[in-house]
Amino acid sequence: MTTPSKILTFLLWFTTIGQVTAQTTYSMCYIHTVKSQNDKYFLRTIPFDNIEQTSTGNTIIYNSDSTKFYEVEKYFELSDNRKEVFLSNDGKIIAYVVDREFKWDGVQNKSIEIFNNGISVKQFQLNDLIDCNSDNEDCYLFYKEAIDTVVWEYGNTKITFKENATDFEKQLTEKATFLNNDTLYIFSKTSKLITIDLKTANLSSTSLSEVNPDKFKQIKPVQSYMEQFKPSSFYGFPNLSSSLTIENGLSESLDMAVFPEDEKGSDKFKRYSINIQIIIDTNGNAILDKIENYGGLPEEKIKNFIQTQKFETNSIPKDVEKWRFSGWITLMNKNKKVAKQERQKEIIEEREAYNKRIVADSIDGFYIPKNLEECFLELNKILKPKDIETIKNLKSKDDLSLYHFGLGMWLRNNWGLWGGSRLQQYFFKKGIDHPDNISGIILSYYYDWLNGQNDEWKIFEAK
Repeated sequence: MTTPSKILTFLLWFTTIGQVTAQTTYSMCYIHTVKSQNDKYFLRTIPFDNIEQTSTGNTIIYNSDSTKFYEVEKYFELSDNRKEVFLSNDGKIIAYVVDREFKWDGVQNKSIEIFNNGISVKQFQLNDLIDCNSDNEDCYLFYKEAIDTVVWEYGNTKITFKENATDFEKQLTEKATFLNNDTLYIFSKTSKLITIDLKTANLSSTSLSEVNPDKFKQIKPVQSYMEQFKPSSFYGFPNLSSSLTIENGLSESLDMAVFPEDEKGSDKFKRYSINIQIIIDTNGNAILDKIENYGGLPEEKIKNFIQTQKFETNSIPKDVEKWRFSGWITLMNKNKKVAKQERQKEIIEEREAYNKRIVADSIDGFYIPKNLEECFLELNKILKPKDIETIKNLKSKDDLSLYHFGLGMWLRNNWGLWGGSRLQQYFFKKGIDHPDNISGIILSYYYDWLNGQNDEWKIFEAK
């Protein structure tokens, strides 16, 4: 039987063994408005990008007559019963509550964060709130204990509750948080009611069995609504105000040339590539927020170029002060003869590096298995016991497709299945050359190995 904790475990497996580097982006973004319980104040939280889990944005707190009270340089991403925000009756306190802690850009976001007049004054980690061993069970904050099973049918989630679940417990599965008279109530995973006084940030708790359900049925729900908008530019950069592309402007500034991606013979030139994220405001001013440099371009000069330019602003969504744009810029030496010489040197260096990778027992700190059986032993080391049990108890191998983006991606990236490794060579010799197929075979036979079915993978190993 597939339990909800198992479903959630493998959908979010990557928090167990390290964040996947790929970002999730939204094709639709949301501005949320949330009122205080007494309706005297409201906040409006506005994103400055379409990247999941970033806090880039601005939140403005208003009086009921829509006069501005103060603001917080932060966006609170909201999602029903996953990420919630609450505003006190005097408008001064904001509480942000998330079901699952997450890490973004090196910062660990806590389960609860409380702001006073826009300043973070208190944070609670999940282990401050509940007792949960993440090695052996799926750890989250909100109450889900009434659920018996969760299955996917035609792209939708179907929940079956336990036979003895009360109507109130079923309701808590839909909504686990309440705000009343500046007291925040959170019904948690461990059948415990957590109570936080927003004025003092003091925390207390009681057992769910001691709670009177009628008290919570009478609480006035927090009023909120959202406005959606579609980013006018999903990827790529606006032009400079001079109408030059950013690639052309930067290449002139660095005395280089734009790499001719679609030109025949361009593979003979060395590429200097950067992946950058810039934030542009409605006045056309920009800052360089992030850069990944793949070729040694001068980062200070790039930063100075971007921050001294004016950009076109027609791609910035309406009602948004700023917007994040991201993309690749690829340049080359403007002297084609020199660019070819650079590429020849680079090819020699790449070949030498590849030859070292395909015999190395570790790459970038990760041990590289040398055969299929070693893959199983390593997976048992890097996965938590609960994740191993989840894979072992899948109904069939068909369910392993859910791991393709997640655990499968981790294997492809960290075991050298793209860039070369001794494990890649092992599969090459068996006629398997695509990294997606390799990771699929590893997980398929790992499932068999966990369940004591050893004939097929041993035959494959003996080929």
